[in-house]
Amino acid sequence: MMKQVEYTPLLQKTLDSKAKTVVHVGGAGSSKSYSLAQLMIIKLVNEPDKKIGICRKTFPALRMTAMSLVISLLKQYGIYNLERHNKTSHIYEYNTSHIQFFSLDEPEKIKSSDFNYIWVEEGNEFSYEDYVVLKLRLRSPATRNEVNQIYLSLNPIDANHWIPQKLIKEDAVEVIHSTYKDNPFLDREYIKILLDLINQDENYYRVYALGEWGKLEHLIYRNYKIVNDLPQERQAMVYGLDFGYTNPTALTKVTMSNQQLYWEERIYRAYLTNADLIELLSHEERGDIYADSSEPQRIEEIRRAGYNIYPANKDVKLGIDVCKRQTLQIVVPSVNGIKEIAGYQYKKDKDGNVLEEPVKFNDHFCDAGRYGTMGLINRFGFATARPEAMKSSVAHSFRV
Repeated sequence: MMKQVEYTPLLQKTLDSKAKTVVHVGGAGSSKSYSLAQLMIIKLVNEPDKKIGICRKTFPALRMTAMSLVISLLKQYGIYNLERHNKTSHIYEYNTSHIQFFSLDEPEKIKSSDFNYIWVEEGNEFSYEDYVVLKLRLRSPATRNEVNQIYLSLNPIDANHWIPQKLIKEDAVEVIHSTYKDNPFLDREYIKILLDLINQDENYYRVYALGEWGKLEHLIYRNYKIVNDLPQERQAMVYGLDFGYTNPTALTKVTMSNQQLYWEERIYRAYLTNADLIELLSHEERGDIYADSSEPQRIEEIRRAGYNIYPANKDVKLGIDVCKRQTLQIVVPSVNGIKEIAGYQYKKDKDGNVLEEPVKFNDHFCDAGRYGTMGLINRFGFATARPEAMKSSVAHSFRV
């Protein structure tokens, strides 16, 4: 039996739902993912002969998020058994039920699968066609009083997405809205960060604090694409480091290969002390680190631990301009980085004027990538079709 655990009101709302499709849409820190992870475990433990699917668009993203969370909770609740975890097929069994972790970048893995329940994490990564395919997999036999269900969880970042425009208007779809107020366990400092968004950008405040549908507008980077791997040959490599604590600390590896820039998320974790960070750095390939210059004491401590670390150039306008002249290759699995860059936007003031500075929220990977890029090109040259012109313009703008 699963031991007594703490949960938020969202879990009870979802347990009570009998809708065929349940859409969990809400702001940051509302416990959407945590509650759905708990729900899947409750069904695994308490409902016999159930087939449960948990998915994201790509498997690297799934492994780092929903899969990691569920396995961690199974261990925390004292019901994880290594012998019941098939790490080849990504199936965890409990008595006569099981959870299968899968993604749509490996469609062959679910060709013959059928489920009673499917949780689609980050539902806005999927197309409507993906949703239909997944819903058709809800064909495992259920008892007379049970309903096979599909759950989607997401932040409401784009009012023009097919989920608000099409899905939630369909019959048999229940929307469960949530905000930080639904999570009594949320860190007070993080709540302050969310509420401060009202002073930065109305759209971000609406999406991440109020959990209401926003718009993707005034995007900073449209010049990026997602790639699966780094090339084997490279011209140069450095890191950018954005310090955080309540907010995540982000380490982005910046690589130049064949005159192309690659950004790869290496660390993205909240509540890291400098000792924690130095331990994590010890597992990374050695390279120069360009770090947030507003934290000189942390930089000095890392330097004394034996790392080549330098204060980064923090000219935001110049750094963004330089990065916008490249095609940024974002390397999978940069899970948080991909989510960040897709919604990385310029601020608007209260009169609706667009400012030449980004909203300071969900920008840690992007900041670190910019720090690393500026450090790399200042030292090694430029990944651009016009290297001499850019080198002249930037070399006179700063020195590291």
